[in-house]
Amino acid sequence: MKARHLYIIGILCFLGITLFLTFNRHSKSGYFNYHSEIWADKAGYYVYLPTTFKFKFNPDNFPDSIDVNTGNGFTLDKSNGKLITKYTYGVALMQSPFFCLAELLADPLNFEKNGFSPIYHWSINVASVFYLVLGLLFLYKFLNTRFNKRSSLLTILSIFLATNLYYYSIDETGMSHIYSFSLFCMFLYFLQITNYLKKRGYWRNLILGLLIGLIILIRPTNILFLSTFFFLDINDKKDIFSRIKRLINYKTLIPIIIGALVIILPQLLYWNYTSGSLVNYSYGNDGFNWLSPKFFSTWLSPNNGLFLYTPFYFLIIGSLFLMIKNKKVNGIFVLILFLAISYTFSSWKVWSFGCSFGSRSYVEYLSVFSIPVAYGFYEIRKLKTIKIISFSIMILVFIVFNLKMTYSYDGCFYGKSAWDWNTYLELIKSPTK
Repeated sequence: MKARHLYIIGILCFLGITLFLTFNRHSKSGYFNYHSEIWADKAGYYVYLPTTFKFKFNPDNFPDSIDVNTGNGFTLDKSNGKLITKYTYGVALMQSPFFCLAELLADPLNFEKNGFSPIYHWSINVASVFYLVLGLLFLYKFLNTRFNKRSSLLTILSIFLATNLYYYSIDETGMSHIYSFSLFCMFLYFLQITNYLKKRGYWRNLILGLLIGLIILIRPTNILFLSTFFFLDINDKKDIFSRIKRLINYKTLIPIIIGALVIILPQLLYWNYTSGSLVNYSYGNDGFNWLSPKFFSTWLSPNNGLFLYTPFYFLIIGSLFLMIKNKKVNGIFVLILFLAISYTFSSWKVWSFGCSFGSRSYVEYLSVFSIPVAYGFYEIRKLKTIKIISFSIMILVFIVFNLKMTYSYDGCFYGKSAWDWNTYLELIKSPTK
């Protein structure tokens, strides 16, 4: 059998397995509760779809009490005749093809065609798995130009199975992180073929612009990821100036700006509809405390601490320092990026990010952190057999721990304080669900 056929079969098998995993997981959770696909934040992202395609931005057309029944992720302001959500529409845009498919299948499958019946919940699960697979494919292609096929494949499998990427693509399918992850992976690939493989052109730059617009739109803090545009694969100052010079060239800049504006303009119009201003900070009193970042809590607290819930990050950081020690390109940049996003996330008013599994804001950055992971896999092959076996066992332990925690976790940390170790240890010892 040709390698291409095996490649396609492998993708289809992985797609089938992940679809089974997400539908099996949600078959036990029901609807209109905090485990369901359209609830709280997830409902706030999703609501753009039914309000645009079904209810014409008229809150009177929505099913009764649907805002309350979906966890108050959005507000039906009937006195002013407006649908209000503090979340941007980027996730809904990426979910829209699957929403349309649910619309087409609702009547034949005897589901209520109201935007919130079970088939619409299912469409979000399919969307999440689709973008997971798409992101991993682009990430594999990106890594495969830098490392060998084996290291690239082991990297994408390990970051899926050993990190909370699994949780946010299989369980919390309506959250923004899997969509950002997929966009990050696509951006890295198109950035590579545009800047480094010298395959430039109007359409590739337009795609970069569209990706930039969506990346910023989904989570404004994603702008930190765009530092890859300037600093990824940089060897010296000349490389930086060369990249900036290429960017300010009108043949590059104009299609990028057009692509970004096409994505962002509808959001500006929505903000103008809700607030009377094209630019609106919709998070109210929530914000950042830049002078008091909670690094230690973000990394090590029993309440969603990064390293405690995803110890695979110890391997990521270890591989980063190995890259730096061996003077490999990107080592210092990825470490600085890790510290920059840690500073940002730990400065947020609610540094634990509420009901989440681990430090969820790091999930999308696994696309960049895959570089030191792949480097680690690439270098380990040079060691003695006993060390390779030990390394493999460590990876398996990380995978088992992640899956155990994923299937034991109830969606929120219920400890009495952020440093309630007893609750965390009970979670480790508790049976899977």
